[in-house]
Amino acid sequence: MEKKIYRIKKTTETMVSEKIILDCANTAEISCFSWDENGYRPKSEARVLYTEKGLHVYMISYENKITATYTKMHDPVYKESCMEFFIKPNPEKDDRYLNFEFNAIGTLNSGLGKDRFERLAIPEIYLERFKISASVKKENVKDFCGPFWSVRFFIPFDFIEEYFGKIHAGPGTEMMGNFYKCGEVVDYPHYGCWNEIKNERPDFHRPECFGRLVLE
Repeated sequence: MEKKIYRIKKTTETMVSEKIILDCANTAEISCFSWDENGYRPKSEARVLYTEKGLHVYMISYENKITATYTKMHDPVYKESCMEFFIKPNPEKDDRYLNFEFNAIGTLNSGLGKDRFERLAIPEIYLERFKISASVKKENVKDFCGPFWSVRFFIPFDFIEEYFGKIHAGPGTEMMGNFYKCGEVVDYPHYGCWNEIKNERPDFHRPECFGRLVLE
């Protein structure tokens, strides 16, 4: 099965900003809609940079209408207007991966495991460390009319190491992962991914379909 390669450029903590991410990071297009039944394929992209402290992720989707009602961590945000990043930080030694799922107002569902079953929920105590910033605020959802929404967040390497042990995060380091756009209970249900998933039914928890994430 094809493994796309997303190359993650490096910057410094003092330099990193939304503008730097937009200007300098490579673009991962979420353009594989294998289970399309209604023609709804919103243009969606992900961009990632890394620093000595962690991964800075920015995701954007061009939609004129959104659904975002969940506000508590671990709510089923995949049912709403949602973007997701799944990452396997140490693929040579550990089969587990992390899922970061956000609705349009930045509500996070995150867990750890080898597949979709028996996943360990990431405790809320880590929430502040992820530095989540969404372009849409919960009090303004009803006024949203496009043309896009975005979410930006941070995955600290020391957080990853608490679960995966010491990792080398530098040029040549290779991780695995996938970027997703979905909405299960919206006007036009849709399921998009960066690295293609070949499966009869929608299922993002398919680590064998992750692409390669290479640090430069």
